[in-house]
Amino acid sequence: MSVTLTANGLAVNGQEVPVYSGTIHYWRLERDRWEYILDQAKALGFSMVETYIPWGVHETAPGEYDWGQIDPRKDLAAFIRLCHERAIWLIVRPGPLINAELTDFGFPQWILDDPAMQARTALDTMHMSLAAGLHPPHQFPVPSYTSPEYVAAVGVWFDHMCQVIVPQLAPHGPIVAVQSDNETCYMFHEQAYATDYSPSSLALYQAMLAEQYGAIEELNHAYATNYASFEAVVAPRDADIANRPDLIAHLDWVRYKEVHVNWIVATMADMLRERGVVDVPLFHDVAFQYRTPLDINAMESNGHIDWVGINYYRQPQGFDGATTLVRYMAGTTRLPFIPEFGSGLWIHHAMTPLPEETEFVSLAALMYGVKAFNFYMLVERDRWLACPITRHGDYRPEYAQFFERLLGFLQQQQWWNFQRKPEVLVLMSYDLGRYRAATSTLHYGHVDLLNLPPALYRVELDLGFSSDLEAESDDFDSQSWYGSLRRTLEANHIDYDLSDSHLRSQRMADYKLVFAQSIDWMSNADQQRLLQAAEAGATIWLGPTLPTLDEYFQPCTILADQLAGKRQVALGNGYLGLLSQAELAAFCAELAAGLPVRPQHQQLAVTSHRYQGREMLFVANPTAEAINSRLDFAQPVRLTSIWGAFEGAALQPQHPISLAAYTIAIVEVQHD
Repeated sequence: MSVTLTANGLAVNGQEVPVYSGTIHYWRLERDRWEYILDQAKALGFSMVETYIPWGVHETAPGEYDWGQIDPRKDLAAFIRLCHERAIWLIVRPGPLINAELTDFGFPQWILDDPAMQARTALDTMHMSLAAGLHPPHQFPVPSYTSPEYVAAVGVWFDHMCQVIVPQLAPHGPIVAVQSDNETCYMFHEQAYATDYSPSSLALYQAMLAEQYGAIEELNHAYATNYASFEAVVAPRDADIANRPDLIAHLDWVRYKEVHVNWIVATMADMLRERGVVDVPLFHDVAFQYRTPLDINAMESNGHIDWVGINYYRQPQGFDGATTLVRYMAGTTRLPFIPEFGSGLWIHHAMTPLPEETEFVSLAALMYGVKAFNFYMLVERDRWLACPITRHGDYRPEYAQFFERLLGFLQQQQWWNFQRKPEVLVLMSYDLGRYRAATSTLHYGHVDLLNLPPALYRVELDLGFSSDLEAESDDFDSQSWYGSLRRTLEANHIDYDLSDSHLRSQRMADYKLVFAQSIDWMSNADQQRLLQAAEAGATIWLGPTLPTLDEYFQPCTILADQLAGKRQVALGNGYLGLLSQAELAAFCAELAAGLPVRPQHQQLAVTSHRYQGREMLFVANPTAEAINSRLDFAQPVRLTSIWGAFEGAALQPQHPISLAAYTIAIVEVQHD
């Protein structure tokens, strides 16, 4: 490739290029303002920008395309050329799904109206997008990505679009990365039984089962059924689970939704490659999910795309959720990347961020390991507000000043070289995420916005397992083993990354200590990965339960055989052990005793980033009240504040630290 992915960003013909980007939607801006807007973006410090290329904007009628001949705002080639003339790199996102608060999410109307291309719900009705109050101005039919007619139509769109972008791929042009589809997850209806029950999707589901089981007799044994063929297998349409065979069948449907999403992203990526999008990396962006039906580890390892990012729209009050998301990216992806880093917000959202809130959430992402980002939006447009640059190209000073300062800091410090290297990794059980999805009866998009009590939609089962599956499958239950572990690590100021049990064993072995959430069952492949990571040198602690079954609830004692009733055993260059919830507090307290720095105030958060002998320390106050405290170092150090309340001041190791509510300071640490 002329452009390759690195641990720090991109390399263009060997030249390192950090991915510090901002979004500009060319077709939403007056053509005679483009030059000025790009100059303003460059002056803020942005040497890379990003844009969608909307199908429905350019194909104005079936087979009729406008690339600027009619509407000059659609002259994509001219926009690309202007970027190139200014030495601005460009990321493009050609869909086919766009969103961007566009009417019909950027799809041509006639595509959505074709019954052969429409997804179907569990009730065998047309799948409509979310309510108009969430995505104005109206609902629309959602396409089925497995529809042959839909895939063929996308191919024609790609034929025309690629004629414009392929000649402009780096190094000959400014385009350094291309996205394969966008936020692929059933248009935010990721619940297990919401969609897609279209004929082509069900055929793919049955094909997956045939590949998985080999013979229909094997499936019938697992399901306690008597299907004559895989083509006769009926997909579950709600959480009707009475026994373990029922649960296996429903978990297979959940697993299919993962296969389906990955198939979509891979198919779109292959179609782009076939049309000449080569020698630049392809990526995918996830809306916000990191549980089923998104299997990010599988998506990055399937060989079709190069890396995956997760979008990030956060308020300061959501610090815990924000850091969870970033910890997961840092522990899982090849390049921790935010393709849509909220800068401003859509007009129908109730909480448009203030400049100081934008600063806090931006620094929080860097604090926990984000290496690459695209601020969405850098330039305002219809249905979006509170950006650093207006649609006319003028600065909004209160926002622009922060972005100019941030980009200046990143460039001055060569921040892309700094590495945050926590020694601890926490692995969520991917099997538990599937269980959570399979045992829900709520099938509506964006259900998190409804704030409904779980009792209304959770199916609580008693199938004879020893683990508390309802508690352990709830990522937000602070009283579960997983919740207690994270709470205890954070109370002791022990930094950690997050991932799930599908993580590659080599990546697990990069950490000194790995906590792996485990229940009665764990797939053979997941058990093997943990075993390999231990043998490669990691110390693996399982909990709360030692798995003795595989994902089909058949005996699988790979890890249990190694422990053989002991609390911990040596394996190769590492260790394997079982840690109860009652032991977590004492274990983490002992682990914290050797930390090089600890804040005296429990609610302060600290992370360390290093490069070539330099160390930068982030100190965050994620609360609504000011905090007065101090940092205690194990060894003598000299401190210089780089960002925040003490910028430019020389600090002593015992100097009091005072941080206002929702603020972050950056301190450089020099060791004597």
